[in-house]
Amino acid sequence: MILPTGGGKSLVFQLPTMMKNGITIVISPLIALMQDQVSALKAQHIPAEMLSSAQTMQECNEIMDMCYAGMVKFLYLSPERLSSPATLSFLHSLKINFFVIDEAHCISQWGHEFRDDYRLLGNLKANFPNISIAAFTATATQSVIEDILRELRLENPLLLKGSVFRKNIFISAERRIGNGQAQLKNFLLRHKDESGIIYVSSRKKAEELSIFLNHAGYRSLAYHAGLPQHIREQNFKIFVNDKVDIMVATIAFGMGIDKSDIRFVVHMSLPKSLENYYQEIGRAGRDSEDSETLLLFNAADMMQHKRFLNDIQDKSYKDHLEVKIDTIYKYATSEICYHKQLANYFHEEQKSCENRCDNCLESDALRQDITKEAQMLLSAIYKTDQNFGKNYIIDILRGSSEQKILSNKADKLSVYNIGTHLSKKEWFVIVERLLELQIITLGDFQTLKLTQDAIAILKSQKLVDIKSSRLQVDKKAKAVRQVEEFDFDKELFEKLREKRTELASEMGVPAYIIFSDKTLKHLANDMPTNKEEMLEVNGVGLKKYEQFGEEFLAVINS
Repeated sequence: MILPTGGGKSLVFQLPTMMKNGITIVISPLIALMQDQVSALKAQHIPAEMLSSAQTMQECNEIMDMCYAGMVKFLYLSPERLSSPATLSFLHSLKINFFVIDEAHCISQWGHEFRDDYRLLGNLKANFPNISIAAFTATATQSVIEDILRELRLENPLLLKGSVFRKNIFISAERRIGNGQAQLKNFLLRHKDESGIIYVSSRKKAEELSIFLNHAGYRSLAYHAGLPQHIREQNFKIFVNDKVDIMVATIAFGMGIDKSDIRFVVHMSLPKSLENYYQEIGRAGRDSEDSETLLLFNAADMMQHKRFLNDIQDKSYKDHLEVKIDTIYKYATSEICYHKQLANYFHEEQKSCENRCDNCLESDALRQDITKEAQMLLSAIYKTDQNFGKNYIIDILRGSSEQKILSNKADKLSVYNIGTHLSKKEWFVIVERLLELQIITLGDFQTLKLTQDAIAILKSQKLVDIKSSRLQVDKKAKAVRQVEEFDFDKELFEKLREKRTELASEMGVPAYIIFSDKTLKHLANDMPTNKEEMLEVNGVGLKKYEQFGEEFLAVINS
């Protein structure tokens, strides 16, 4: 099953397990992910356990005894445990319903989170030929799907695939100006006191940006692989329990972030692939409430990713990764619907979203002819023998008196000082547009090179235009946010959130397991005063009422 984040994959295997005798074995890649899912099941009074390297031998033996006694419905294991003869012997002694492979894309070397340990899962069919296997992922291209089926040795499996399109997510992308912090602050103005994730490219940037946000009045923490394990786990729990609003993280903050009320995801630079990007933005809006994403990027991000590929010896794998980098850069710079591009990448037909991304909201926006500016830029590249990068070329056009310009006698060129009508930032956007249209390309050391199309433009045989808004780089970024679907009492909503945090802290579970933000908004809107009225509220069932109903009614009635 391939279903977007928050689409209900867990329910697909959890419900059948509850209706059958025996135990379901769930293979999961991360200890933190297993802990989170086991906690969520236990909070619903469903018997679930995990076996991992984080437990003592005594704890493992106690859990195995519970499994022998039929007291466990779900047992979570890491893939490497399946290479242990003792684990295989233990599993053979249990009445297993079926195996579940979570995050199944980790099996494929063509996927974005390949793990060697996941290749061991190919032995499941050999060791347990009569037990069914179900595999789940949120992201898989056609080559990854084929790899999963082949590696798991699935015979004529049922393949279920949900739509890539998440209509509650608004997607926007902007060329990053400087370090992007001004754009980020403007974006966060419409997400005050809301939960979100900001992805950065390095550990240092995670620390620095978190400090910057805290000084700016936001509550944030950093998360990266350089932090000790106990600090990472502590920061994760603080974020999940709503004690801070923003997690500034590297991709180490990855799979299994099962927090339903994340309202925004920001990328401060270009991710490595569209798979990474799609999975990361999918962490927003798991509760189906309106959410927003922002991608800040520039061409330097792409070149940085490609430099990391230099040490890869396998040429076909290196080429494969390079295509992924080119693809996401084209995605970010394109003027086509962002949702449609994602769907096409995952082999799905999708119409333009109309109003759920920047490109569609601006599809009818004014376009500006930049043929004249393109000719200026291309002429400058040609007259400097295609040996320089964008900064040098733009400095020539804007009449810079930098020493390098003067010593090279570039101030004597006919193109010197002819482009002062545009700012440096605006010229950068024109360079990006010409790169997007492949009128110019990047050579070694990021030098600008002309393509065949450049000749047609220089001869005025071809025109170039751009979306006008892309050139408005010196103006304040626009605010795009859907209106709330319904009105609700904001003060009551905050009091209900406080009660939820208090209960979550007492139970030692994430806050969203008690009630989602969406349910709290309905409570703050409907304001039930008794059990019957509360059971009518979207998201409140009998079991949740028995656990928490009276406490929330007391808040409303007060």
